[in-house]
Amino acid sequence: MNFYASQGFLDAAAAVWFKGRDTAIENVRIGGDVLRLLVVDGRHIVTRLQFLDVHQPLAPAEVQGPVRQGRYARNVVRGVIGQAEWKPGAFCAFDPAPFVDWSGFSCFDAFKTLLLARHKGLLRDRERRWRNLAATRGELCFTMNDPGADVLPAARQWKRRQLRATGIADWFARRETMEFLETLRERGLLVSSTLRAGGRLVSAWIGFVHEGCWSGWVFGYDPDFAKFSPGHKLIWSMLEESFRLGHREFYFSEGGEDYKLLYATHCRLLGEIGRPPLARRVTLLAKRALGERNPGLLRAVQDIKREAAAALVRRFASLPAPRAGS
Repeated sequence: MNFYASQGFLDAAAAVWFKGRDTAIENVRIGGDVLRLLVVDGRHIVTRLQFLDVHQPLAPAEVQGPVRQGRYARNVVRGVIGQAEWKPGAFCAFDPAPFVDWSGFSCFDAFKTLLLARHKGLLRDRERRWRNLAATRGELCFTMNDPGADVLPAARQWKRRQLRATGIADWFARRETMEFLETLRERGLLVSSTLRAGGRLVSAWIGFVHEGCWSGWVFGYDPDFAKFSPGHKLIWSMLEESFRLGHREFYFSEGGEDYKLLYATHCRLLGEIGRPPLARRVTLLAKRALGERNPGLLRAVQDIKREAAAALVRRFASLPAPRAGS
């Protein structure tokens, strides 16, 4: 059972996002699949929530007790493909969730050999940058679960900067976001991985390890150190540690960002089950038609949409604050 269907995750979500409400964890059938979900006030089935990235349908042996009926869910695992197979135009009805399957490697050097075969020049350049970071800023220190008081505030600051730059809604603007992460940490469910250079925090990954799978949500780095690629150095150290600990996979979760596909060996295909609302059905039909006829144009439209949203965010951020009483 994946982390998002686990008792720990769902209990923490109920405690933070539905404080004071009547909540229960139930099995919900949508289409031909059964998901383990929060149900609020006996009727509201929660399928979308901050940090609830991926739904993995339950195996038959995992379905115990009564099953209620649901209508629709997004980001449900529909299949797995090799990393090289992922092409937006070929899978326009799906979103990727890249991951590294460690079962295909007898040692970490074998994984490194695969990456060098894909991007030898890029990886060699990154290694040079990491050597320069250590030479100019001090010894590099990776910590799998850093208890430092500076970690969550820094990760929040860096992520907010990234969200604003890309025009994505700033989910850290809600107090529940940090409260949820703090709740997971208090319950021993949060893993805060860091890279420090000469003692200074330069990159952080906030996530979890569950049943041999290492994943997470918040990944960022100090922009003052961008030329040294500290984020990639942190990921590299995490991948080495994940293999050393005998994990079954390192899961980048939803999203087809280049840095995820650089390291991934496979992608889960995330799709929809049940009957989407009318507006969503229209969007899906348009996306599918455009992707099938002209994948390049689809990517260009998506890029323009992101750039326009980011420009709008920057524009409003530059406006003067309103005067008192206005």
